[in-house]
Amino acid sequence: MNKNKVFYANLFAMILLILYSLGGEVLAPIFKKMNLSLPMYLVLPQILLLVVPTVIYFIITKESIKDTLRLNKVGLRTIFIVIAIGFLSMPIASFLSLITQFIFPNRIGQIVNRLDNIPFIIKLFVIALTPAICEEITMRGVILSGYNDFSVKKAAIMTGLFFGMIHMDGNQFLYAFALGIIFAYLVRITNSIFSSMICHFIINGTQVFLLELSKYISKLSNQDVKAVQGAGLSSFTMSQKINAVLFYLVLAVICLGVIVILIQKLIKIHGKIGIQSKGVYENNIKYINWPVYVSVILYVFIIVNQLIKIYK
Repeated sequence: MNKNKVFYANLFAMILLILYSLGGEVLAPIFKKMNLSLPMYLVLPQILLLVVPTVIYFIITKESIKDTLRLNKVGLRTIFIVIAIGFLSMPIASFLSLITQFIFPNRIGQIVNRLDNIPFIIKLFVIALTPAICEEITMRGVILSGYNDFSVKKAAIMTGLFFGMIHMDGNQFLYAFALGIIFAYLVRITNSIFSSMICHFIINGTQVFLLELSKYISKLSNQDVKAVQGAGLSSFTMSQKINAVLFYLVLAVICLGVIVILIQKLIKIHGKIGIQSKGVYENNIKYINWPVYVSVILYVFIIVNQLIKIYK
């Protein structure tokens, strides 16, 4: 039991949040001068602000990369279950995104629509593959490993919180938080980061596929489906908004129930070692420390600033 491990994990998460909060201001002018394409503009920050700090973390701590990142194989049955959980998680994410769109604009939808003329395989790389690798090695790799001495519930909530905050967007916070919890459970149960990477890729990859599908629907129906997607709830009437939220609420509850059943299946396959409470040892470690407080304060400041810009 290493009492400092969770502190270092939270400190690492705090540093990532600081880098992301400052990165946009620092990197944007540089990228503009470099005249980068939009795909590179989206991929490079993840490499510079997630992968590079992770490499530095391992150089400083000298921790085992394999053990920390849980680079363990997963069986075929597990892969199929994880893929199913990925698809089932999407209505939950959609419901939570709709809720936050009453306050925040659908910025991610607007960004995705800007990739409209990019080849499908490039979009898949930018939107699905890159985040599935870069975000997972930091969140469900380094940060989750810091919570090895804690129950899966505490580990999932804390890493989900950091995952939600690192997106730096009010609209994305709730669903990123929820997905972060699901991803943490998958990794702790299977003892493999590949389970969350696959699930993450399925969720984002499906969005890319739906974006392509919307292009063909637009052509066939002569309607700008992509514009509606980018606008989100702002293009709906109040009755349409309420109906959409209620529909996705019912769908999300059903999907959540099936996800719980599938997670129980994974526990039967892999055992309960990864999700067992550490009991007295866990209670002796303080996991909500000053890096957590600083991270939350920083995030609240950023979100308040976003709200001021939206409603000024």
